[in-house]
Amino acid sequence: MNIFKAVDNLRETYHRYVFTFQKFRNPEIRKWVEDKMSEGGLLWKDTHVELRRRYVSEINIQELADSGLLHPKTPDIFSGEKGPLDLYKHQEEAIQTVLEGQNVIITTGTGSGKSFCFGIPIISECLKLKEQNIGGIKAILVYPMNALANSQYDEFSKRLAGSGLRLGLYTGDTPTDPDTALGFHNDAFGREPFDCEVLSRTEIQEDPPDILMTNYVMLELLMTRFEDKKLLPDRDSNLKFLVLDEIHTYSGQRGADVACLVRRLKERTGTTGSLRCIGTSATVQGGESQKEEDLISEFAADIFGESVSQKAVIKESLLTLAFPDPIPLTEEISITNEMIEEFDGSIGSAVNFNL
Repeated sequence: MNIFKAVDNLRETYHRYVFTFQKFRNPEIRKWVEDKMSEGGLLWKDTHVELRRRYVSEINIQELADSGLLHPKTPDIFSGEKGPLDLYKHQEEAIQTVLEGQNVIITTGTGSGKSFCFGIPIISECLKLKEQNIGGIKAILVYPMNALANSQYDEFSKRLAGSGLRLGLYTGDTPTDPDTALGFHNDAFGREPFDCEVLSRTEIQEDPPDILMTNYVMLELLMTRFEDKKLLPDRDSNLKFLVLDEIHTYSGQRGADVACLVRRLKERTGTTGSLRCIGTSATVQGGESQKEEDLISEFAADIFGESVSQKAVIKESLLTLAFPDPIPLTEEISITNEMIEEFDGSIGSAVNFNL
């Protein structure tokens, strides 16, 4: 499949769809819309192609725990088959910046481990607060789509099993009754629940988890519905972190709604100025007059109602591969027609040529 032809086809289809229900009586307005659509940017962004490159890896998570930055149990939670994980440079920078108390935006490519950038410091701090017998919700992770929330919930619940921390997924799909929730969980994730999972609305309301995953519509309801209001006690909350995953999706009217929601959340919980706000974003391209860091920090400040330093915009560090100096070309062509005819496409056959 030619991806560029597929994109052009989608754009043309969307263009026809829009003009089936948009009837412009004013020819000037119609011309303006058509011009903007032909330029691109009104209904879609220009095609963005990103090559998958390797990231700089500098430190193991165990080293951060040994330095005292992370709780000692954190490396056990974030371990792979070979033991505690090696961290990319941007992950280390994000962890350091979050634990310094700053608001942070992580803008790195797909597959760069953005969830670890906020998950590691949040879980480390939750472990410390748990040892101090501090209960209640300590972190709220907001996702633009339930599919993303479900995926992240499954990943984090597997890691938090046996840690002593508790995790809850609260969306419109979350059943109220514990027995119904158990069946729903098994159908959705194809496994039995771990000890860290709080499955039903009733259980979440009666004994709130340390970390709550939700969407912005449900977060709005948490602060308005009588049975949910106790999850976020009025000005007596232990909430420390707010994460907006895919923060770039909150633009236009939705962005304004979310910005107001964040301010209400901070006012309700008494965390204005102290709540650590974290956002993840796709790679952002700067304009002619503004750098990427400027655009992102200004946008995030509008959403969070908190300043976001340009230094707290964490970007990826790509690994530069060293290539050997090329061998100088000979003045004469040494490849013969016989060599070409004998070449079978294998490396061995190429190596055997005596050039």
